[in-house]
Amino acid sequence: MAEIPKDIKFLLFGMGAKWHATVAFVLDLLGMAILIVAIVASATDQKLGLETIYWFILAPTLMIWGLWSWFTALNAAKEG
Repeated sequence: MAEIPKDIKFLLFGMGAKWHATVAFVLDLLGMAILIVAIVASATDQKLGLETIYWFILAPTLMIWGLWSWFTALNAAKEG
């Protein structure tokens, strides 16, 4: 695989591998917390800010976004 030019690396990897890994960790924790809120809202049959279905949609969205950040961190670490 060819080396990525320095001027394009910032556009691809942003703040660096450590930053992306930290963002991935935070997004995954936030996704798990929102999943717990969704389960509690569903079990109590109450509206906790949003409708229950929106909590269930938001949780995997954040987890997938965190996974994307993790893959970006992995590739940024490989590129150096």
